[in-house]
Amino acid sequence: MIILTGLLLSAYLPYLNPGKYWITGFSGFFFPLLFPVSLLLIPVLWWLKYKKLWWLCGIAVLCCIPAALTTWGVHIFPNNNIAKHPNSQEFTLMTYNTSSMGLMAYKTDKDKAAAIYNVVLKNSPDILCMQEFYSNDKPDLEHHIDSLMQAGHYTYHYFTCDKTGWNTWHYGIALFSRFPIATAQAIPCGESKAGSGSTFLQADLVVQSDTIRVFSVQLTSYMFKGDDYENMKAPGSSGLIHKMRATFRKRASQAEQLAALIAKSPYPTIVCGDFNDTPVSYTYRTVSRNLQDVFLETGRGWGRTLSFLSPSLRIDYILAQRLFRIHGGQVLPTHPSEHFPVMACLSLKKY
Repeated sequence: MIILTGLLLSAYLPYLNPGKYWITGFSGFFFPLLFPVSLLLIPVLWWLKYKKLWWLCGIAVLCCIPAALTTWGVHIFPNNNIAKHPNSQEFTLMTYNTSSMGLMAYKTDKDKAAAIYNVVLKNSPDILCMQEFYSNDKPDLEHHIDSLMQAGHYTYHYFTCDKTGWNTWHYGIALFSRFPIATAQAIPCGESKAGSGSTFLQADLVVQSDTIRVFSVQLTSYMFKGDDYENMKAPGSSGLIHKMRATFRKRASQAEQLAALIAKSPYPTIVCGDFNDTPVSYTYRTVSRNLQDVFLETGRGWGRTLSFLSPSLRIDYILAQRLFRIHGGQVLPTHPSEHFPVMACLSLKKY
């Protein structure tokens, strides 16, 4: 009964705003574990002839099918083809949290930076959205904006530049495009000491004579540090639980702000980026309302986009309004990299 109660709570508590009921922010993390365990219990309970528990388990699992269908891709034959058809109106888009382009303690991990460039150049997206992006104007350091525009043959770009250190170290969200950028802006959505996560990047692109709107976002992360775990029970802002509660509130507010911007968009809209939350969450449920999830439309399994902590963590997304046709999608495991990029082949529906 404990497992079944936990399953139902993990599936349905995320309907509540964690900004008001903070405990609900934790619940969705347990669903990818509790659902398969509950499924396995069904034949076990039948074999043990616990008919009452068997019925209860079956009903609980059936009630959680909607949450399961947002967690796992169920395509027997996944559509991983992200190549455009010749002479078509299709275009490709990639979203990638680059973890500051491999920058750690003000030094670039060459292997991580090379992996980022390799996956971008190999797959050659027409529109490239990068969160936690870093570039440096200093001549002897990495000017990733210029390097990516040249290597990837991008004519247009926009950079939010949410944080600048020592005049030349720039951090934020970047968009590179082979299509003209009609307008672009950084929309404030909070504060982040890391830079990326302070704004939403909004860009209107002219794609084959049509205008589409792209949002590239990174919603608030926990930004844990070593001393957070040591001070878990400490009062005030140093406590781990306190930090998580504050993050839940900020992220719920950002999700609602982003959903409102999507609803007001005058153009067909795509939302992509790092939500820092799972598919069974208030965040995902709020932002993805009336949108197509590229992975769920094309993929199979968990669609993991984070390389550590858990194989079930899908926190990076491409969501498109139903005015778009999704021709293919793929999560691209990239090592060494903290996040995996997600890429899609899309086109506007013509009526």
